[in-house]
Amino acid sequence: MGPMHPPMNSASRPQAMEIQGRAYAVQIRHAVRHPPETPRLVMVSHVVNETAAAILHTSVRAIRHFTRGPHELWIVDNNSPMDFISPFLDLPDVNFVLNRTEPLPPGVDHGSQTPSQQEWGSYANAIALELAVRLVDPATCFFMSMHMDSLPCSDSWLDFLISHLTDPKVHGTSAKKSVAAAGVRMDTTRRPDGVLHVLGYVVDFQIFQRLGLTFFPDLPAFDVGDKVTVGLRLAGFDVFSCRNTLWEPELEKLIDPRSPYRNLKVDRSLDNNNNVIFAHLGRGVRKAAGAHSKGPTVEEWVAAAESNMLKSHPRSKG
Repeated sequence: MGPMHPPMNSASRPQAMEIQGRAYAVQIRHAVRHPPETPRLVMVSHVVNETAAAILHTSVRAIRHFTRGPHELWIVDNNSPMDFISPFLDLPDVNFVLNRTEPLPPGVDHGSQTPSQQEWGSYANAIALELAVRLVDPATCFFMSMHMDSLPCSDSWLDFLISHLTDPKVHGTSAKKSVAAAGVRMDTTRRPDGVLHVLGYVVDFQIFQRLGLTFFPDLPAFDVGDKVTVGLRLAGFDVFSCRNTLWEPELEKLIDPRSPYRNLKVDRSLDNNNNVIFAHLGRGVRKAAGAHSKGPTVEEWVAAAESNMLKSHPRSKG
């Protein structure tokens, strides 16, 4: 049994953190502390109902099950109703940041209307990640952004990504550029050269800080996290992306027919041996809120994840 940790309401005090001129009231429970070389996995959450809670619970279980090395999992929640987020607050192996201020872009005034995170989703996502940037150990080597409907699928998922972060001077490779970020999907809808999608990429956090990069969007040209890829390239670094079925649907034929993800119509990321190492439901909160229009249902998503964890060797439950 791991160490016991006090409940969140007694382990942390609310504090104000200012981002772009707006004060965010946050409560922090730092349950896990590892050396700087340990990856920090930062998952953004907004849990609006029991279905969304099931999505987040499934993702947390998969991270526990398939992440074989030491890591710090951070959940940064953006003002979810307490009825739905409270079961996650005291997970003994999760660093939890509870943001009780609705994220709102600078210059936007809703007046008496309640701001909507579905309307300002990109900015809300960025605020959660920027809170984490300010809270993790500044000596951290690897910082990974994740959505709450992101799903590790293989024991090798994180090692595979981090293995592509290379410095030719250190590793003696023939690469002309250092690879400073590695992700599960490259998107080319906004830029022809592509940007790593913020749903799942790990970045060299020391380079990130040295270059003064941020996760803030600048729509319509840049969505949340896009400027990290752009900034790295401008500074002479390269990035790596997994092959992904969203843009290469023919890859589905290479997936083992026995895999529960073979026929699940979500974007799946493959390693060099055509194993699915990561999957993404897509529009997870919107589907949970009843806006599901295509692709698998949340129930099908959870069932596939459960099946995959049962097929692999037992690691963690609950």
